[in-house]
Amino acid sequence: MPARFLLVFMVLLPALVLGQTPDSVEVRVFGSAGMDEATSVWADASGYVLAGETTSDIAMAVGQAIWAPGGPVGLKGFITVLDQDLGYRWSFAFASDPEAPLGTPSTLAVRDVVRTPDSTVWVLYDAPRDGLWEGHLLGVHPEGGIVQEFDVLSGGAVSTCALLPAGPENFLVVGHRQASALPSSVPSGVMAGLWQGNAEGSPGWAFVEGTEGMRPVDAAWWGNRLYVAVHRDGQEDAPAAVLVVSTENGVPQVIGVAEIADPDLVLTGITASEEGVAWSGTAVSLDGSLDAAFGKLAAEPDALDPGLWSHDWIVVTESAQDRPGRAILWTGDVLQCAGRTATEGAGGTGAMVQRRFGPNGAWFGVHIFGGEGEEDVRDMARDGEGRLVVVGSSTSWSELTGGSGSPDAVLFRASSINLTPSFTYGEAQLVGDGSAVFVGTEDERQVTGRPSAMSVWSGAPMPVEPGTEWTLYDAGGQRVARGEGAAPVPDFSGWMRLVTGHSGVSEGRWLWVRR
Repeated sequence: MPARFLLVFMVLLPALVLGQTPDSVEVRVFGSAGMDEATSVWADASGYVLAGETTSDIAMAVGQAIWAPGGPVGLKGFITVLDQDLGYRWSFAFASDPEAPLGTPSTLAVRDVVRTPDSTVWVLYDAPRDGLWEGHLLGVHPEGGIVQEFDVLSGGAVSTCALLPAGPENFLVVGHRQASALPSSVPSGVMAGLWQGNAEGSPGWAFVEGTEGMRPVDAAWWGNRLYVAVHRDGQEDAPAAVLVVSTENGVPQVIGVAEIADPDLVLTGITASEEGVAWSGTAVSLDGSLDAAFGKLAAEPDALDPGLWSHDWIVVTESAQDRPGRAILWTGDVLQCAGRTATEGAGGTGAMVQRRFGPNGAWFGVHIFGGEGEEDVRDMARDGEGRLVVVGSSTSWSELTGGSGSPDAVLFRASSINLTPSFTYGEAQLVGDGSAVFVGTEDERQVTGRPSAMSVWSGAPMPVEPGTEWTLYDAGGQRVARGEGAAPVPDFSGWMRLVTGHSGVSEGRWLWVRR
């Protein structure tokens, strides 16, 4: 590694923390025959919300081609909600474009998830629509289903990275805009916007002045400041940096930059609290392997240049095999630093969480989450009881989800944040009953063969009660018409799905439309 790193630690032996008694880890597995991974977790007084990505079959909600067995092929998003006892409450799955034809593959990237006081879960994800990559903020209620979806757009391709609480009711959306044409009247760089946490108003979305050529990886909010981990084009010696952003008067602008002087380091996460700002990343070592790297910003900018921030410490966890850094989280004055390791644990790769003192970065504890298979870690949270929650993927308990051997989404909950190698494991448990993991909040109504249907003529009155609102979809799930009452059946032919709404309840039936 470059000599400019201040501290380098070797984590080759299990760590012992004197005076601690053995504790426990609970394991919850959820998934199906495809590849499943939890990418984000939210903890509050009601329990836990997980969001992630899956290639498994899903059941989709009304208006999302629910009659297509297994849902669309490709990558889909999911939300899974657990109570305080890690019991299954409800879940929801969604494709990249709910109105895409049945044969269109789904692709997306789930970025973040939060829950508002009214029990609505909001998931931030990116997906292509009409040939252009866009950000989306989808709100789902356990009883009402989809309450709103906002499109995050801004004159080019948009990707997002974080949805951050910024006060009692407000949130910040952080992402990136890439101009889709040259020359362009809009610059490419970091975008940020305020959202009031409800279905009535869409998120704001403004360019952060001074971020041309920068791409955000993650963001954190503390003390009325936004901290953004970025990669900077054209900065060969220090492409990775942390931006200090002021949002005074509603105009976000960069007021400080903390460079990381390593051309081979890639940032992966950032966290902020009253203890300061810290980041995680992955560095390429001299032998070509990947090493987890972590750092903490100084509390104040440089005295001679208030636009520059230095680091209190930067540490690297070296290994002879790849050990990439994944995430980082403050828990009091201790940093939980997550990575993936192949040299520790019960077998395969493990989800490694190290503990480091915030003031000097000194390492003093580690735990490897997982079993005998392959694990990876994507996000962490601390719940109201002071327990550490770690989410990601695992192949160690695939027999619980059908024995396909593919990765399943997994949650680990440690009974404290003081991790030791002597933690004991409870028996891994499956979330839900296996068949109801990736479903919509509405009743599942799938068609496994040719459906029975009412035959109607195009131009004839729609077979619904007076005043009933209806939507008509083609056999591929594309919405073709909507109306109310006995309006004429549109000029189409073939299989159609008629979805009606009455007293807040949606119902569907098949029509065979003749011309």
